[in-house]
Amino acid sequence: MSSEVNTNYNVANSYKEYKKQLDSYINPSDSVLMSGCNRHLNQHISNSKYGASNTCEIVVRFLSHLKEKNHTFYQEDGCKYLYYWLHVEALDRKVSIENTLNIYKELNEIFNSENDGFNIFDKYLNELNKHTCEKIPKIIHLYKEFNKFESEQTTQSSEKKCTSSCFELFDSYIHECRESYDYDFCKKLKIFREQYNFFIRRVLECEGEEYILPPVENFDAIRTIVIPFSLICVASFILPLLYKFTAFGPWIRHLVSKKGNIYDNINQETHQLLHPYEMGENNNNRDYNIAYSSS
Repeated sequence: MSSEVNTNYNVANSYKEYKKQLDSYINPSDSVLMSGCNRHLNQHISNSKYGASNTCEIVVRFLSHLKEKNHTFYQEDGCKYLYYWLHVEALDRKVSIENTLNIYKELNEIFNSENDGFNIFDKYLNELNKHTCEKIPKIIHLYKEFNKFESEQTTQSSEKKCTSSCFELFDSYIHECRESYDYDFCKKLKIFREQYNFFIRRVLECEGEEYILPPVENFDAIRTIVIPFSLICVASFILPLLYKFTAFGPWIRHLVSKKGNIYDNINQETHQLLHPYEMGENNNNRDYNIAYSSS
């Protein structure tokens, strides 16, 4: 299997670890309260099945956990999973993505201002938008189904199955990635495909192409053709304008002229260096010919 590639959706591979940590905060063994969670919160957080203040406690505790880990990838992926947990688990998708992000940012501000957050996760939250937030739950759901299938098939009493619900999910997501030209989403699907197909072929030893997830290369081929062609078209349109109407043209002419002078100087110096050598060679040949004639 290929090594992990860092994309915007790497959170899916470690979702079990994050879920376990978050679940431990739902009914915590300690009675420590997080500062700021008893104040007036975003009205939409009241839709949380854990209650407003308890949801705040869970989120701030988890952010504190990420801060203690002090590992960039773990923190970045954890912030993405926390959005997933808040939107899907706590709010049960009853609140829009935009409002979920507003709740998330408000809770992060409580973490920053009253729990020594120091704004360390602001950059990750600012990278989240409606588009990326729509994709994160899909990737995590795909891995959930795969892990469930993997767990069932690795028990001794289970009957061998070469197909799973991942196949239809993957096929629909591939269509999405090709339609939207989402490179990161497609890359994550490609990584998932390698992991899934490895399990089907090497672990379950299922034979037949019908059990293997289809490739994502069609998207890669389109991207490879479209992007260079677009860049060439843009460059061919912009460069003449820059040359004619900006200081870019005189600068290029000056640079070319300067390089031409440099090349002339190099050629002249080379000729001067070679001239004595050629004279020496001619003298040696003449001396050799005189000596040969007199013998």
